[in-house]
Amino acid sequence: MVSGFDIWGHDANLRKHWKNRALAFIVDVIISFVPVSIIFNLMDITDIFQFGIVISTTFYLKSSILESFTGSTIGKKIFKLQVHAVDGGSVVGRAYLRNISRLFWFILPPLDFALGMATRGDPRQRILDRVAGTKVVHRAEKKKYRRHMKALAKEQEAQTEEEPQPEKLEDICQDCGGKLILLADDKLQCEKCGLIQ
Repeated sequence: MVSGFDIWGHDANLRKHWKNRALAFIVDVIISFVPVSIIFNLMDITDIFQFGIVISTTFYLKSSILESFTGSTIGKKIFKLQVHAVDGGSVVGRAYLRNISRLFWFILPPLDFALGMATRGDPRQRILDRVAGTKVVHRAEKKKYRRHMKALAKEQEAQTEEEPQPEKLEDICQDCGGKLILLADDKLQCEKCGLIQ
């Protein structure tokens, strides 16, 4: 099994994707942290436990609500990222599930990232993205992603009416010759070396 960590060193697009997501996360933390800090200072509240609960809840709700309605948080908008459902459905309920790690924003996001990278599947998904059935894509890939989802729906309709087609033999990795797996955003990933093509 090839994990995301196996291809990290030779896939610049994967590194760029995670760099943008990390920067978007930092922006979102700051946007949640600063107003709550100001309010707590003005109210002269110094209880660190109470502050932690309020900041975590604010961060979780702000992220989930924004992603439910717009598909992006403010940080994701800045870095031109958007959340999509892998099956082409709505993100509304899924945003609350995929953002559970934001309730413990100081420890769970790195673990969520590491589990997503260490397990089989698209290395651009955190483990909670896989559980929720979501994927974060760059806005430039948005039209391509939607076009792919429509094509998949048509293909599934056609397969229910006809017998399934055999796999194409030409879908082999350019690097190692391994079998390519179609990802949800019309990209191919090698089963053997993990390279996304």
